[in-house]
Amino acid sequence: MPPREPTSPVATLRAHPWLTSAVAGVAVVLVVVTALGGWARSTPEGAVSVAAGTPVEATPFRIRLDEAAATFVHDGRDAEPGLAFVVVEGRLELEAPESVGFTTVTGAITADLTSTYDQFGSPTEEPEAEVTVTADGSTLLGIGPGLVYDVQVTFVVDEASVPERLTVTLLQHARRASALDGELGWFDATPVARVALDVAPLPATRPEPEGF
Repeated sequence: MPPREPTSPVATLRAHPWLTSAVAGVAVVLVVVTALGGWARSTPEGAVSVAAGTPVEATPFRIRLDEAAATFVHDGRDAEPGLAFVVVEGRLELEAPESVGFTTVTGAITADLTSTYDQFGSPTEEPEAEVTVTADGSTLLGIGPGLVYDVQVTFVVDEASVPERLTVTLLQHARRASALDGELGWFDATPVARVALDVAPLPATRPEPEGF
C-alpha cells in the first residue's frame, strides 16, 4: 500500500468548516486585545509589596496611598441599599510631559475586592475605581504634566463584602501607538506595586436619606 500523503491545512479546513470560524474568532480576539493594551489585569505577578504612605513610580504617575475606610455616604452621595463605598485616600502626580485622560487615571489602580459595582450600581466583573479630588469632590477626568492632587479612590461593593483589609494594586503603562488608529496613548498596563491597607469599618447603622 502506498504511503498516505499528509493532509494539507486547506483540505483540513474544507473538511471541517467549523475550524475556519474558530481560527477567525481567535484572530479577532488577539487583534482587539493587542490594540487595547494586552491582557492588562490578569495577574499582579512582578509587583512589589510596599507600605502605606510610600510613593510608587507607576508610569506615567507617581502614586501614594495612605489609608482606607468604608462608608455609606461619600461626597454627599448615599450608597444604594445593600451597597457601600470603600474609599482609599492618597496622592496622584503626573510625571509625563503630556496630559493623560480619565481611562489612564482609573486604569492605574485596582483592588482585590469582590461583589463590586460601577458608580451607577450595576454589577461589574472587576472593581471599577472612581478617582476624585479630595479638595472639592470633583471627578478627576484627566491630569496635566507636573500636577499633583490629593485624591480619593472609591469602589462600590456589597455591604456584606466590605473587607477588614484591602490590597490595592498599582499599574504602570507604556507609551506607544494604538494598533487601531496609530494614535499615541498609554497601554499595556502592568502591575508594579501592591499596597495593603486596613479598612476602617462601616458605621454601626446606615444613615436615613434626607427627607425621611
